[in-house]
Amino acid sequence: MTEKLVAYKNFNIASNLLPFIKYMETVEDSREKLDDLTKNWDSLSLLSQLGDAGVNMSRIKNNFSSLSSELINYLASEILKKTVDEMHSKAQVAVDIVIRNLFERTADIGFLATDEKIREFLLKNPTKYTENYENELESIKKHFVEYVEKYSVYFDIVLMNPNGDILANIDKKNLILKSKDSIIKQVLTTSEEFVETYKYHDFLPSYEQSLVYSFKVMQDNQPNSKVLGVLSLCFKFEDEMQAIFHNLKNEKTKECITLLDKSANVIATSDKYHIPKGAQLEKVLNDEYKVVTFGGRDYLSKSCKTNGYQGFFGLGWYGHVMVPIEHAFCDIDGGNFEISEELLLSILQHSEQFPEELKNIPIQASDIQYNLNRAIWNGNVKQSNSKNNNKQFSRALLQEIRNTGEKTKGTIGASMANLTKTMVLGDSQFLADLILDIMDRNLYERANDCRWWALTSDFRKILENEQISRDEREKISAILAYINDLYTVYTSLFVYDKNGVVIAVSKLSQNHLIGQKLSQEWVEKTLNISDSSQYCVSEFETTSLYDAKHTYIYNAPIRSLDNEDKVLGGIGVVFDSEVQFAAMIQESLPKGANEEVKEGLFAVLATKEQTVIASNNAHYGAGDFFEIDKKFFELKKGESLSEIIEYDAKYYALGVQCSKGYREYKSDKDDYSNDVYSFVFSYISDIEETKVEAASEYVLEREGSIESNENSADIASFYIGSHWLGFHAEDVIESIHIDELRSTIQLDKNHHYKGSVIYKDQMIYVIDIQNFINENVDDKAYEEIIIIRFGASDSLIGILVNSLGDIPEVQMDRVRLLDKYVVGDRTLIESMVFPMGGDASKKVLSILSVEKISDNLVKPERTHMIPRKIAVG
Repeated sequence: MTEKLVAYKNFNIASNLLPFIKYMETVEDSREKLDDLTKNWDSLSLLSQLGDAGVNMSRIKNNFSSLSSELINYLASEILKKTVDEMHSKAQVAVDIVIRNLFERTADIGFLATDEKIREFLLKNPTKYTENYENELESIKKHFVEYVEKYSVYFDIVLMNPNGDILANIDKKNLILKSKDSIIKQVLTTSEEFVETYKYHDFLPSYEQSLVYSFKVMQDNQPNSKVLGVLSLCFKFEDEMQAIFHNLKNEKTKECITLLDKSANVIATSDKYHIPKGAQLEKVLNDEYKVVTFGGRDYLSKSCKTNGYQGFFGLGWYGHVMVPIEHAFCDIDGGNFEISEELLLSILQHSEQFPEELKNIPIQASDIQYNLNRAIWNGNVKQSNSKNNNKQFSRALLQEIRNTGEKTKGTIGASMANLTKTMVLGDSQFLADLILDIMDRNLYERANDCRWWALTSDFRKILENEQISRDEREKISAILAYINDLYTVYTSLFVYDKNGVVIAVSKLSQNHLIGQKLSQEWVEKTLNISDSSQYCVSEFETTSLYDAKHTYIYNAPIRSLDNEDKVLGGIGVVFDSEVQFAAMIQESLPKGANEEVKEGLFAVLATKEQTVIASNNAHYGAGDFFEIDKKFFELKKGESLSEIIEYDAKYYALGVQCSKGYREYKSDKDDYSNDVYSFVFSYISDIEETKVEAASEYVLEREGSIESNENSADIASFYIGSHWLGFHAEDVIESIHIDELRSTIQLDKNHHYKGSVIYKDQMIYVIDIQNFINENVDDKAYEEIIIIRFGASDSLIGILVNSLGDIPEVQMDRVRLLDKYVVGDRTLIESMVFPMGGDASKKVLSILSVEKISDNLVKPERTHMIPRKIAVG
């Protein structure tokens, strides 16, 4: 933490967190628990002065207090970062999603302006005063209505002549006859392929502001062709933005998502009563976030300019999110799935996404507790050998100190585990939803395209003929080629007759298909569709129309001009699935500094039958079976979840979303149903590296009474490898850390002598007894040296052990001496302590004999237990 620290409710926190921390419920919960434990430490410090616990309470308390402040700082800073990251994502998506949509509108206006029916109407009716204007007006209006029924993102289509006379529109309530709007001049003089305007338009008087796409209608497609009129598509801007906001908004945080124009004026808002349209806000582009005041309330605020789409950037708008500070952190959630605290803490240590400072917090807590446990172990040894009248009080105090230490460590661990869970899950679910939203919006356009193009007059006229000439086939092919050049999301377009025979294609490379009869199921279904609002989509399957790869083919019936009930054939459009789905995934996933998708992050799109549609992971190709738990495919339309899973020998944060459609596409009003599932995997760590230590089985039940029992003994227990061992407490001096060991001479590595320590100005030899208890321990695993006394002169020797256990007061009737006539004298164990009640699930404690260790491993004349090759003396 580089920020200046300030005092906050008995903790020192970074000054930049002070405005927010009191609103962070999870942080406050941890702070209160740690604060209560700090008060416990204060009480124990006072009590320790009454007893003789032998523990430096001041140092222990200060260590935990310092670590607690560090923890609170990291909890608060990471929660703030997560909140700000979510704001950034929502602001970015809000503007990018609408820009993607509006890119499609630029294609719409360019194509519709070349519509032959519109050209024909303008040629016959340059003004309203031509002879057949009224009759032909109904026909062109019906044509417009057909269009907006397919492309439901528009609320009106307005057609004017170059003088601004309004010749046709859909809205019956709009009675404006002439427009003097500035866009007329823009359209007539532009060299661009469309004119995009968001403002007040005089030909849409009911709207204070509207988003309109306009272009000139020319007599033909030649550059210098005569201008016949001006065509305007009126976009349902407010309707579209509310749909985007609804998908992004979190009601719990009371956030308001807005769209700003170039001057930072609100042009769309998720809550008009919260932040109204027209309000001017401060853009926050270069800062991670900023605290701003609006309407007497403080907000976290973030703005994002659009990334654009295929070179289209629209009118320079910004996505902008504002969250009231008091609600900004109320939805910090680690998900509703179960995962152990131990695993989460192991994930914290082994995942590369966490900074070292964060990883060190639980390590430091364990180190403090470990040192505390040694001090308590030594204190209990001291009490066992004490004649003090306060002996039992001191031992009870030591136990309470240990319990408080464990509670403090546990609170720190639980807080870190919750933080890990929250951080690891990240935005996987958000990204899974984003990919599907982009996909559904894209495929909505495909359903519209095929239905609209099926209405092409030339297609309908030619297919009426019993015999179709070569010139007529070439005419249809030319139209298809023109469309395909404009709409590059398709690899090819084709038209087939009522028998399913291909009569025209958009690409010369597909000419071999002409004359072939299509036998696929979707052809028959298309030819049997009853009205022009319906369409048919193939299964996601391989097809010769897409180089034997998997794709979707969208189809619509072509109907007779004279009899709408008569189906003459169909049009099929081959979606470029491989390229387009890959682009959707690529554009949705976060990038690193090199503009590549972050390492370890990948997405899979799959059908309900677990067929892979697309993935940026090379292991999953289109058409492959996606091997994963079937439970994810039980999600219903629009449902989602996130959790940490084991997959391919790794831990991943997984976000899953089931598609929900867009507008009427795949809605309850649509006959087409096709649930697609989006999976976003974010790598955490390898399972093999992320191991959780098993809970110790080496536990003795504590005696219930604080009173000393004459028929009992204190056993100072410890662990060497898998062995649970102990000495009578009266034979133990204390335990010291392994760091005190000094290797003075080099011996065979199997020799039991391992070096010496200086203990109270006395050099003491240290030995390793693992070879004499049939145990195999890595020398690096030793953590403690237990110093014991032996012999009449109270000589000292150090024993290497892995870790310390309890010092229970054991009833002597639970102790069984080993019969040397049965086991002989080649063992260092003198007796065993059995669990109460013969509980077979607990381990047996073996008590070592100081005398045997002395006689067999210390005194040089006694070497019969030592292997001959390393015998001493």
